[in-house]
Amino acid sequence: MHFAVQKDVLVKALKDVTSALATRVVQPILSNVLIQSADEATLRFHGTDLDLTIETKTPGVVYTQGAITLPGKKLLEIVSKLPNNELVSFQVNKETYETSVTCKRSKFSITGLPADDFPKTNEQRPKEGVLMPADVLKRSISQTAFAAAGFDASSILGGVYMVIEDGKFECTATDGSRLAHRFEKLNVAVAASAKVDVDAEKEGEAKSATALLDKPSALKAIIPAKACGEIVKVLDTQDANKEVRMGVINGQITFETETHFLSTRLISGDYPRYQELFPKDFNYLASFKREELMQAIDRVAVMSDDRTHLVKLHFEAENVQISANTPDVGKAQEEVSIEFQGEPLDVAVNVRYLTDVLQRLSLDEIKLEMTGALKPLIIKGAGDDSYKYLLMPVQAK
Repeated sequence: MHFAVQKDVLVKALKDVTSALATRVVQPILSNVLIQSADEATLRFHGTDLDLTIETKTPGVVYTQGAITLPGKKLLEIVSKLPNNELVSFQVNKETYETSVTCKRSKFSITGLPADDFPKTNEQRPKEGVLMPADVLKRSISQTAFAAAGFDASSILGGVYMVIEDGKFECTATDGSRLAHRFEKLNVAVAASAKVDVDAEKEGEAKSATALLDKPSALKAIIPAKACGEIVKVLDTQDANKEVRMGVINGQITFETETHFLSTRLISGDYPRYQELFPKDFNYLASFKREELMQAIDRVAVMSDDRTHLVKLHFEAENVQISANTPDVGKAQEEVSIEFQGEPLDVAVNVRYLTDVLQRLSLDEIKLEMTGALKPLIIKGAGDDSYKYLLMPVQAK
C-alpha cells in the first residue's frame, strides 16, 4: 500500500478516530487505527474499542491500493509534529507491515499489524433510520449529556436517553442530583429511501422538513455519554443544515454523515420516569441575566469548599446574594440584580452543577422556578419551554 495525505487533513482524521481507541488495551490491535484505500482519491480511517467505533473519509492520493493498521496515538503524535501544508507519504511493506512515513526531510518507520486482524465492527449498518438535522441533534446532546453520571458510565444514569416518537424528539440525562431535558417538535415527512438516496423531488421535500423517517416512527435508546461527546465533536465539523442519519441494529445505534460514521453500543434497561420529577407548580420565580449571574458565581466560587463546592443563594426583593465560605480559608459574597417573586428564600447548591447549565444556555435571560429551600430548582430560558434543567439543592450547615 502506498498513499499520501496533506498533513492538516491527516491530523484531523486521526484525531477523530483515535478518540474511539481503547484506553486499557487487552488486544494490541485495539490501539491501532485501520487505514484503507476507498478509491484513488479517498482514504478511510477507523478506530474502535469494540463499544465505540468511529470512521471518517478523507481525501488523499492513493498510488497503490491496500489496507494497514498502525498505532493510533503514536501515529498522531508523529504527524502532529510534521510541517504544516505538506504531503505526508506512507509506504507499507506488505510482508513485514513496516510502514515508512515521510514528509520533506523527516522520515519515520512504524510497525503495523495486518488489516485482516482488525475487528469487523462497522460491517452491519441499519437499512432503516431517521434523518435528523445536525444542528438539532448537536444542540440537544450538548445541553443534556453533561448531566449524565460520570462515576458509572456503564449504568443507565451514565447515558443519554434519546426518544423519537409521534413527531417529538427528546434528550434526557441525569446523575441523580440533576436532570437536563431537551424537547423538540419535529415536522416529520416519510420521504427518504432506505439508503438515504432520494430523487430530486423528494430532496426538495427533505429540505422543508425538520426530520425524515426512512420507515420507523419511533426510536428509544440510552446512549453512553462518552459516545455522545464524540457525536458532538463530529457534528462540530458538519454544516448545520446537513442531516445525520440515525439507526439502531443489534444493540447498537449508528450516526452517519457524508464524511463520518459512528456506532456505539446501547445501554440496556428502563430509564427512570423523569417526567414525574418536574414540579407542576412553583412558589418562587427569579429572572436574571445569564452572563451577569454566571460571572458573579464564578468569582464567588473561588472561596467555595474544594470538596462540597457549595454556594448559598439568598433571594429577596430585587437582588440575589451569592456567598461561599471555607473555614480557615476565607469567604466571598456578591449581589446581582434580579426580578424576584415570592418571600425571601435561602437555597444552597453545588456551584459546578449550576455553572454547567449556565454555560450551555444561549438565551440572555434565564428563569429559576422554586418551590422551597430543599425542593428541586428548575432552570429554563425565558420564553423557551423546550429546555428544562432540574437541580436538587443541598442541606447547608
